[in-house]
Amino acid sequence: MNNTSATNLSRLLIIDDNHAIHEDFRKILIRKDAASNRFDEVSAEIFGEDQTADSRSANGFKLDSAFQGQDGVALVQQAVNQGARYAMAFIDVRMPPGWDGVETTARIWEVDPDLQVVICTAYSDCSWQEMLQKLGRSDRLVILKKPFDSIEVLQLANSLSRKWHLLQESKNKMAGLEETVAIRTAQMVREQEKFKDIFENSPEGIFQISADGRVLTANPALAGIYAYASPKELLDHMTDFQNPLYVDPERRKEFARRLEKDRIVRGFESEIKCKDGSRKWISETACEVTKRDGSVLHYQGFVVDITAQKKAEKERDLMEVHLRQAQKLESIGQLAAGIAHEINSPTQFIGDNLCFIQEVFNDLLRLLEQFNLLLKAARGQSFALGLVEEIEKTIQTIDLADLEKEIPQAITQALSGVKRVAKIVQAMKDFSHPGIDTKMPLDLNRSIESTLTVCRNEWRYVADVQTDFDPCLPPISCLPGEFNQAILNIVVNAAHAIADKTKGKAKGIITVRTRHKGDTVEIRISDTGTGIPEAARGRIFDPFFTTKEVGKGTGQGLAIARSVVVDKHQGEISFETELGQGTTFFIRLPQHEHTNGQTAVRK
Repeated sequence: MNNTSATNLSRLLIIDDNHAIHEDFRKILIRKDAASNRFDEVSAEIFGEDQTADSRSANGFKLDSAFQGQDGVALVQQAVNQGARYAMAFIDVRMPPGWDGVETTARIWEVDPDLQVVICTAYSDCSWQEMLQKLGRSDRLVILKKPFDSIEVLQLANSLSRKWHLLQESKNKMAGLEETVAIRTAQMVREQEKFKDIFENSPEGIFQISADGRVLTANPALAGIYAYASPKELLDHMTDFQNPLYVDPERRKEFARRLEKDRIVRGFESEIKCKDGSRKWISETACEVTKRDGSVLHYQGFVVDITAQKKAEKERDLMEVHLRQAQKLESIGQLAAGIAHEINSPTQFIGDNLCFIQEVFNDLLRLLEQFNLLLKAARGQSFALGLVEEIEKTIQTIDLADLEKEIPQAITQALSGVKRVAKIVQAMKDFSHPGIDTKMPLDLNRSIESTLTVCRNEWRYVADVQTDFDPCLPPISCLPGEFNQAILNIVVNAAHAIADKTKGKAKGIITVRTRHKGDTVEIRISDTGTGIPEAARGRIFDPFFTTKEVGKGTGQGLAIARSVVVDKHQGEISFETELGQGTTFFIRLPQHEHTNGQTAVRK
């Protein structure tokens, strides 16, 4: 490194045992104005300096002199130590009694290899071959033959100084580049170590796959997911990453189709077969890496083992099914006593009427026997007065006129009771429709009517039910059992709200209406109960939330109703309420069935 940039001067060293030669170089290389010369002279006188030893040039040179080779090497060493190196040196070949110019040059290059050297020589001093043998071929060496021309000296000084400066600039830039490269390399090494650490210790399987399906890179987590002992074993044995993995080959085709279309696939779930024969569920995310020409370089991404998650989801779904079934069984259990009572009333008068018919039928049989005897006597024309009297007595005993009136009425009542029982049984059958996984067209009016019949014992003592069904209501695609359960829960809640308000002193009214509105069907269930408190309105659809006393409610009724309407039928459920006046629930179901974001019109 040199400091000459601070002064914009190039340091030159003259090494020659002839003082006159030094003066000649100064005359060629140093050009000063009068003021500068006078200043140098006064400075030399005051400080005792040798003016010839430190000359500054308007040409941009600063000259130092040495009269023997050893002195020149010492000056070069000093300049290097001070960081103010010489750009070039003019060195005479013969400098008795010390080193000659060739020896001096060799020693100087040991101290400062970049120094540009001009060896001043006559033809008889030393041959070029001899110099090459001692110094070797070098672009830092120029021969100046004596006698030399002033222009030649000045041109060499300018050219070689410039060459030296350019060399230093190049070295500085190269050092800077090397430092930058070293820094960037260190950064890359650190980043590589980070990536390696992430790659090796990531809980997610990371991979790179060639366009033909060969696994290029795999981390330990990926090997573990597929039940391989190490990434190396996976790379050695899995020649095709896709084909042997998927339990359902259609999933592989779907994954490839999406990747080809979108060039990236996120969270693609599939069931796979592992090396040990086990099966797992995975979630894949992959993208396509392309070359500049657009062709596929490779695919890369990561795999997550979601087997535990899938198992938890399955258990949760199963628990939800069990919970709903338990809720339904609980509702049926609560309704059982009421249904038994409902069936008992018609069954009782059916039994009474049948017993009455059985008793009077025996009397009628006896009367018929007497009529048969009378018929035989009439045929023989031998009438017996006693037989006629017996018939008249029997007729008076059984009151035949009343029987003629009561027997048809008993039969009518019995038939009515049978129809009523049949209706209750059918309603129970409709309500208890077995759960199915697919929707089916449902007559909502009939379904609601059946539900009202089933839960009649819940509301008959506290309210009268009024229905206003739209006769033009179209069939709606529903899960029958789920829908019936939702209606039941809301009606039972309405009955409880009315009971809380009236305390059994009077009956309220539950009104159920259905309407066809555009592409939706609306069901309104209104009651004249207590209404919903302000603080509870935001939570009534929350699971396990209830305003009832402990033991009187699970808090699941309205939560299940919402889940059935919103989650399973893509409908809406809302309510309007007023304290002390009652509540109206609105259920809106779409006439069109929505599947995977598309609308399928059910005709």
